Amino acid sequence: MTDGLLENIIQLEKRIQVEVAAEQARADEWQQRELITIESSLAAALTAEEERFRQMLAEEKAKLQSEGAALEATSSAWCQRLSSLDDATLRDVLKRHLAEILPRGDHDHPYGQS
Repeated sequence: MTDGLLENIIQLEKRIQVEVAAEQARADEWQQRELITIESSLAAALTAEEERFRQMLAEEKAKLQSEGAALEATSSAWCQRLSSLDDATLRDVLKRHLAEILPRGDHDHPYGQS
């Protein structure tokens, strides 16, 4: 009876090993399916984010181009106004600026004394 019991235990151990191997194979297959699913989801998310950033970049570019065009138009109008000023007005403006830039008199040394 001991030999029969030992044989049963060995057979049971072999069956358990087969079942464990089969379960491990199923777990490996499940892991691979999950990995593929996660990688696919990641790729889709990355693609969506790239598209979102491209759209944001395009919108920002359009906004900056619009602001640049407006600034250019304003500058052009300002230059047009300046170029249409008459000479007398320009001389008056120049005199005011020169008066601020150039030194006035030397008031520290009256009568030319050093």
